[in-house]
Amino acid sequence: MPPTTKRRMAANEFEAIRPFLENRISPERCEAARSALVDGVALTAVAEVYGWTRQAVNAVIKTAMEVLEQYHESQQAEARASAPLPKGWERVTLVAPSYLVTRFRAEIAEAGGEIAKEKPKSRRKKSPETQSAPGIKST
Repeated sequence: MPPTTKRRMAANEFEAIRPFLENRISPERCEAARSALVDGVALTAVAEVYGWTRQAVNAVIKTAMEVLEQYHESQQAEARASAPLPKGWERVTLVAPSYLVTRFRAEIAEAGGEIAKEKPKSRRKKSPETQSAPGIKST
């Protein structure tokens, strides 16, 4: 059997996800999760305090860890969304009928292609002396 890793959470992480947890589980279950994850109380001890099984405590911990993962993913998405934009671009949230969104996306893709054409990659041209005729190797 592979070794299990202890699931732990920093107090500030738990407090950050608490509002999201309280939408999914009862306040009592939220406190049980905090006891196990933040305070490091053993699952069996938490189960005794609340009159639950160890498996019930484990389920609450699993829920808290899933919420933490979603929280981290949203934080990463927010960080990516705040990345610098090209000059002349701006970030907006668009709510519109689907057919307009499709057209808008097509226009954005077209504009992106035009920007790429405006900034060609610089390539050094070979001087006539260093260019060789096709099929002939230069020495």
